[in-house]
Amino acid sequence: MHPIVIVGSGLAGYTLLKEIRKRDTATPVTLITADDGAFYSKPNLSNALATGRAAAALASASAGKMAADQNAT
Repeated sequence: MHPIVIVGSGLAGYTLLKEIRKRDTATPVTLITADDGAFYSKPNLSNALATGRAAAALASASAGKMAADQNAT
């Protein structure tokens, strides 16, 4: 199979990555993002900002951890 490129580290991007890995652990996958790539629910961002919480407080995993866990770059 050809290498796969996913654009965006939002919920859809990381969900797609996880689903690909359930079916195929060998095909190279690269995830491209304009932000730091931390995994958090982006829809919760507006609520966090409204209550004075920083976006970083929402992150449940760094981009590096997600890449390592899912064998991606």
